[in-house]
Amino acid sequence: MKDAAVIAALVLLLASSHMLLSSRRIRPRLAARLGEKGFLAAYSAVALAFFVPLFFYYFTHLHRGPQLWAVPVAGAVELLLVLSIAAGVVMLVAGLLSQGPAPFAGKRLEEPVGVHRITRHPVFMGTSTMAIAHAIANGYATDVAFFGGIAAFSLVSCRLQELRKLAAGDAAYRRFHDATAFLPFTGPGALRGVRELPPLAVAIGIAAAVAARCLHPSTGGCGVF
Repeated sequence: MKDAAVIAALVLLLASSHMLLSSRRIRPRLAARLGEKGFLAAYSAVALAFFVPLFFYYFTHLHRGPQLWAVPVAGAVELLLVLSIAAGVVMLVAGLLSQGPAPFAGKRLEEPVGVHRITRHPVFMGTSTMAIAHAIANGYATDVAFFGGIAAFSLVSCRLQELRKLAAGDAAYRRFHDATAFLPFTGPGALRGVRELPPLAVAIGIAAAVAARCLHPSTGGCGVF
C-alpha cells in the first residue's frame, strides 16, 4: 500500500495547493501583488510542480498493491466505459473551446449554450468522468488512488469554485449557476446542449475513444466495442 499512499499524498498536496491559491483570502492578495497574468503563471507553476511527479509516479507504479475490485471489462461494461471516456473528452475539449461564465477577453457567457447546458463545469466534469471510468476498470490500489483522487479533486474543486463565486455576490454568475446543472446530463437543457456541441470537440472525443479502445494495453488491440 506504500505506493498508493504516495499517490494519495501527492493528490492531496495538489488539491491543497489549488484550494489555498484559489481561496478568497489568498487569491486577491497574490493577484494584486503579481497582476492577474502573474498570478495565473504562478498558479500554473505550482500545479505543474505537483502534477508532474504525480503522473510520473503513477505511471511507473501501475497496478500495484492489493486488488480492491475486479470488474470484467467486456461487452456492455466495456461499451459503457468507452462511451464514458468519449463523453468526458468531449466535455473537456468543448469546455476549453467555449466561452465560460468568467470574463475573458472582455466577454463573458451571459446565457448557457452548448456544453454548458450539459454541465456548468465541463472541463472538471470531463476529467472526473474519464477518471471514474478508469478507476472502475482498474481496481488495484495505486490505480484507485490515482484515478479516484483525480475525480474527487475535480469534483471538490468545482464545488469550491462556485461557492467562492456565489459568495462574491456576482449577480451574472448567480443567474448562470441557477440555469445550469452541476452533474452532467442532469439539467433540462442537456439534450439541446448536445446538439449545440462544437463539431471539433465531438470529433476529438470520438477519436480519443477509438484510440483508447485500440491502444489501451488491457484491450488487446482494435476490435468491436
